[in-house]
Amino acid sequence: MHLGNTARQDLTRSVKLAREISGLAFGVYIGELAQGRESAVARHAQLPAAESAVLIAVDPEARTIDIITGTEAHISLDDRSCRFAIMAFTSCANVGNIVGGVREALLVMAEQAREPKVYNLEEPF
Repeated sequence: MHLGNTARQDLTRSVKLAREISGLAFGVYIGELAQGRESAVARHAQLPAAESAVLIAVDPEARTIDIITGTEAHISLDDRSCRFAIMAFTSCANVGNIVGGVREALLVMAEQAREPKVYNLEEPF
């Protein structure tokens, strides 16, 4: 699947925003995953600092999405959170908007992994 400049820029902004919100590194791959999830796991392993990274891998032809989390990232982003992200993706992808689906999945995961705010009880909030 070829992505135009606008779609590429949209995904880049979404990845940066997800990182700012959650502190996790995110990667996106849209293309053929010949071995299915095994291919997604192999792509995740190629990411810098894969232990603390998350990969969203989408194969448009096979109509599949895989979310791979590194061991450190999995602490903040559990399987349930990833399932929510897949549901967000699916709602967009079912109407043909794969880029929008990836964007929504990124934002769902970023919010799920967000560090909770800690307030000092001696100061008013």
